[in-house]
Amino acid sequence: MLEQGHLVTALALCRKQHGIDHFRGFDEYFSIPYGSETAAEGHWEKGPGIELFRAVEQALGKREIIAEDLGYMSETVRQLVRDSGFPGMKVLEFAFDSRDTGSASDYLPHNYPVNSVAYTGTHDNETLVSWYQTVTDAERAMVRDYLYDYATPEEQLYKSMIALILRSAAATCIVPMQDWLGLDNSARINKPSTVGQNWRWRLKKTQLTKKLQKEICQLTTRYGRMNWA
Repeated sequence: MLEQGHLVTALALCRKQHGIDHFRGFDEYFSIPYGSETAAEGHWEKGPGIELFRAVEQALGKREIIAEDLGYMSETVRQLVRDSGFPGMKVLEFAFDSRDTGSASDYLPHNYPVNSVAYTGTHDNETLVSWYQTVTDAERAMVRDYLYDYATPEEQLYKSMIALILRSAAATCIVPMQDWLGLDNSARINKPSTVGQNWRWRLKKTQLTKKLQKEICQLTTRYGRMNWA
């Protein structure tokens, strides 16, 4: 059985790692002239590239970094991630959702490279439960087909999706607590481009039941994800 402290380490395997947001901007960024009321006069500029990361490493030493390489990905961005050696991010929801940009195949778990961090969803995404409810019928069918699971009740399918990324090749997996709990968007952390209602959800001690602790322990042990430190 997991004690609460060990549960935290099991869920936050990258606690010593730091993320670089909008990693694409180090390859190219969109420059808009000062004072412009719209982005119509903007243009793409070349970013600092790998030279910046080499200089930082020389000055500060090796650091554990996660590259937030989500969204539109060009080949030059992919190359920069490879050259940096940083693990990229893989978000399961993006594999089946036409509302998200980028190459869906990159987010299918059988394509995850070892040097990556897999998420069911991030703080900016819907919870797994609400996400599954809001995608189209065709996209829900894609999830079932990919899982090859037509029997699990819909209200329990989030567990199958969690297990899916845990058994991927990604070196690290992050599962938000809301997804472990099977909560809907009332527990969503953040909705991008909005203010006033974000970052309010908190885990209550009563939600971390012995049953849930045992289930997390079994899953993380089964797929070699348990952090015994």
